Amino acid sequence: MTDETTKAPRAYQGVMVSSTFTDLELHRQALIRAIKAQGLTDVAMENDSAKSDIDVLDSSLQMVRDSSAYVCVISRKYGQIPKDPNRNPENLSLTKLEFDEAQRLNRPVLLFIMGEKHSVTEADIELSEVKRTKLSAFRERAKKNRPDSDVERVYTTFNSLEEFKDHLGPSIAGLKLHIEELAGKK
Repeated sequence: MTDETTKAPRAYQGVMVSSTFTDLELHRQALIRAIKAQGLTDVAMENDSAKSDIDVLDSSLQMVRDSSAYVCVISRKYGQIPKDPNRNPENLSLTKLEFDEAQRLNRPVLLFIMGEKHSVTEADIELSEVKRTKLSAFRERAKKNRPDSDVERVYTTFNSLEEFKDHLGPSIAGLKLHIEELAGKK
């Protein structure tokens, strides 16, 4: 019998889309299109409906648990921090909590990091010094394949929406093959 929080993902090929939202809305749309183009299911907040019995923290983490893979896009914003001293004592962003859950569950991870030359508006930049420090630490941690390793994962840095789109097709196609390989091993 497996614990509900550690069980294997459902049989469908769902891919969790994780990022901040307002600054990456067009990037998310492109990512979701690329996921669908590969015959995969996008698991994203955009698809979530109102729920009376669950909050954003539980809903987000459940989406990670239900997914077969996880795609993280990190920009220059740290994002929403769910205030809960018991479930989020370190005041981490929702995206960071989702990333940690994907790592804990050993989900395949694709990582895209916005480069320094990507044009952004002032509203798209983290202004809080505390959040900037957390964002910097998150960006560096996400680059590592495992928390206890100095080996970096293969990730993509993008400096424009077009550059981001150019990387999506091959990356999502490779992820689909990986998901299918993992499903075949069960």
